[in-house]
Amino acid sequence: MGRTVLAYSLQLQLLEKRNKGFRRALRKEDQKIFDNLLRMGKMQVQAGVMASNPNPTDSLFFSILIELKKEIEILKRDLEIKEQKIDELESYIQKNNTH
Repeated sequence: MGRTVLAYSLQLQLLEKRNKGFRRALRKEDQKIFDNLLRMGKMQVQAGVMASNPNPTDSLFFSILIELKKEIEILKRDLEIKEQKIDELESYIQKNNTH
């Protein structure tokens, strides 16, 4: 018996082709975001292959969400560090202004 489910990477290519018209209808800046989202989904291709799902959109969307969540967590950490540095600087300025 042969394979009954198309290879995941081929399914992603077909999904991209099916959405070419949608992409084209987007504004230029949104096309870049669309392309980045697809790239994010492809970053988790190993998990998509393991899902063996005949419909790749679920795996693709979860992969995109995972990548976006990772970016959000990095940004939150960076923001916390910057806020801490601002607090330290404000405290330093207050301390030195009283003298």
